[in-house]
Amino acid sequence: MSSHEISTQSIAAADRDLIFVVIERHRELSAYYDAALSVSARLEEEAEFNAADEISVQRNQVLAEHADVLIRSTPTTIAGVIALTRYVGSLRDWELPDDDAWYRVFLEGLADAIDGITMAQRLGRDGD
Repeated sequence: MSSHEISTQSIAAADRDLIFVVIERHRELSAYYDAALSVSARLEEEAEFNAADEISVQRNQVLAEHADVLIRSTPTTIAGVIALTRYVGSLRDWELPDDDAWYRVFLEGLADAIDGITMAQRLGRDGD
């Protein structure tokens, strides 16, 4: 599958469920933070290291804020539930919220999402 096909599929999926946008943004912020860390790790001069480290700290803060958004986001489709579950399951510790109980909020959100999707599907069938 080409990157254009993947991109087109991601856009189509985002039209149905905004969780795909939230996941993609988290993926981007993780990459930005990881890149900043790799730059500062190569620097030896104190002034350069300090400047690069400040950028890393800022990017980490933005990532941490979005990690909270990620785990509190509620998918609206089963495909979104699956994508979010797989994505969160693949994250490294530094990509997750600092709160040790984040998983409770995440699991409650998933349960609510599944319940809402199921209810919507039932109403859709009943209305036919």
